[in-house]
Amino acid sequence: MDPTSIITPHTTHPETAWLADLTPLAATIAAILIVTFLMQSRLGSALDAWLARRFAPSGADIVDPALRWRPPVIAASRLLAVCVIAALVILVILSRVGPLLVAVVLAGPATALLVWALLWFEEQRYIARIDAALPAFVGRLEAQVRAGSGLQPAIEKVIADMPASPLKAEWSWFLERLGQPIANGFLATAATVCAALRAQTPSRRHATFLSHLEIAIEQPHAALVQRIRAAYEAMQASDRRASMLATELSQMRNTGIALFLINVGITLYLFVVQNERFLTAYRSEPGLIVGAVLALVVSLPLVGGYLLGRAEDVTY
Repeated sequence: MDPTSIITPHTTHPETAWLADLTPLAATIAAILIVTFLMQSRLGSALDAWLARRFAPSGADIVDPALRWRPPVIAASRLLAVCVIAALVILVILSRVGPLLVAVVLAGPATALLVWALLWFEEQRYIARIDAALPAFVGRLEAQVRAGSGLQPAIEKVIADMPASPLKAEWSWFLERLGQPIANGFLATAATVCAALRAQTPSRRHATFLSHLEIAIEQPHAALVQRIRAAYEAMQASDRRASMLATELSQMRNTGIALFLINVGITLYLFVVQNERFLTAYRSEPGLIVGAVLALVVSLPLVGGYLLGRAEDVTY
């Protein structure tokens, strides 16, 4: 690695001054790592408490304290590692653009924005995994109940054959909370735990099924079978509609991808043909702003195509 590549653009004698620029940056990185190591447990506890508030739904306050639950979207230890790595990477990048003090000040908000985007992505991935696995789960549950099993034995048999997944974690929590003492002095019934899970799951599709199941639990076995069967058939119909919509809207997504690739191709062509002018233009301070705007404009067709290509249907 060339040492002169890590100095700031304001240095006038890079051949001898790169150590002077590297020392404060290295000291700052070392300080961040040392503080993180010494306060690892406290930072982990703080992040765990923050994640509990972050993923707490609006109706979680009415849930009995014994039935409070947090979706395992991301572990606090993993989030702490992501925060530290993101902060260090952003700090190094910003220190190349401006003074180290400005980089330290801006690294906090930039890291927070990046972590927010990561949490949103992880939550959407968690929900998508639940929504994808739910129809098969309900179908197997309906088959077990129709064969004469009670609800709890049927759930135990179904999740025993499931691989590790968010849906299995939620229904495992459901089984663990059955019979737990709650605030009113009684034991948690299946309907009570079902209502608690419905209020706390981030998946709207799963919450819709749980609302139907909450009502069916108190009804005769034949009515329970009919309701689960109706939910399964409605999910299958919903998936068929979503598949048709995705096929029809795929053209929107393909158009967005094509426009994105065309813009990237033009940019690469200019970079190859007019390399010196390209680098001179985008290395200046106004050029950085223009480059960021250009990158956003180039990415908009890709993002727009993705959003237009999405199909969602939770009604059944």
